[in-house]
Amino acid sequence: MRPDPLDLYLQTVGDHLGSLTPEDRREIIRELRSHVLDCVKGDLSHENLSAALQTLGDPAEIARINIRFRETADIGERTPLTVAPPIARLLTLGGEGVLTIIFSLAGYLFAGCWIVTALAKPLWPDRVGLWRLPDPTGDLSLSLGRHTEGIGHDILGWWIIPIGIAVGIVCAALTYRFHSQFIRRLARSHIFGMSPPHETGE
Repeated sequence: MRPDPLDLYLQTVGDHLGSLTPEDRREIIRELRSHVLDCVKGDLSHENLSAALQTLGDPAEIARINIRFRETADIGERTPLTVAPPIARLLTLGGEGVLTIIFSLAGYLFAGCWIVTALAKPLWPDRVGLWRLPDPTGDLSLSLGRHTEGIGHDILGWWIIPIGIAVGIVCAALTYRFHSQFIRRLARSHIFGMSPPHETGE
């Protein structure tokens, strides 16, 4: 009995995914298996499976592409010294990658501003907070951070500490969820030759 070509292919891909977590490896294998089974449309003959796998490409290359995209999706967990390579990979993805960088950096910057403000409140209690600033037009003008004493009204007072930390954590988590999901979908699009979906939620 000839060995199943799909199992052999997936085993080879898995052998090249050693740098990923077991959960990521299982997810990649499931996605590849599902894609191949969709392609053969129920015809599990040796010849049909082999043809579908040939179309999919070299298993080592498929593993390499998945590793590259998974590492890129983990930007939010990296330090400034190690974040440059995955950001460079995003730039190679064209417009979608650039937009993802812009959105992610903006989200993390917004989250960081809230957390830094919350942590700085005990150091400069009269100068740090969420300020309502005087506006001649009567419009609502808000500013987050440190201001000259006597200018504007501190809306939250000491509540900026728990609220700022909570807002910062939630915003950072949502940003990470967005870019990690988007990059993984973009990886599937790249590997399977499909157009990347536009939605960002599951």
